[in-house]
Amino acid sequence: MFRSVAICYDHDVSCCGRFQFPTMSEVDAEEHLDYSAGNIVIKFSATWCVPCRNAAPLFAELSLKHSDLAFVSVDVDELPELVTEFDIRATPTFIFMRDKKEIDKLVGGNQADLEKKFDPYCEQKD
Repeated sequence: MFRSVAICYDHDVSCCGRFQFPTMSEVDAEEHLDYSAGNIVIKFSATWCVPCRNAAPLFAELSLKHSDLAFVSVDVDELPELVTEFDIRATPTFIFMRDKKEIDKLVGGNQADLEKKFDPYCEQKD
């Protein structure tokens, strides 16, 4: 589904003091994100970004709590075409999608703000 820089958080989570996630196999540029999952939360981050690293454990925890959502992490340095597609201007940026449409966005690593974003997102029913 994803290039090796995109990490899907709803698969085989193992833990040894830190969360470790498997990487997905490389695919064509048009197949980076599999929108068929329905509800997706995408985290755009970078390895050099301290706020991104600080937000990573909460993002992993939320992925376990909200198993009905697909969680994806994209390294902005490895997938610049997705950065352009989603108009990412800062890291971390969290994009909330439903039915292939962006329904919400959070820029920054404030953990309280990130947690608050999930309540209305999960309650919305179309």
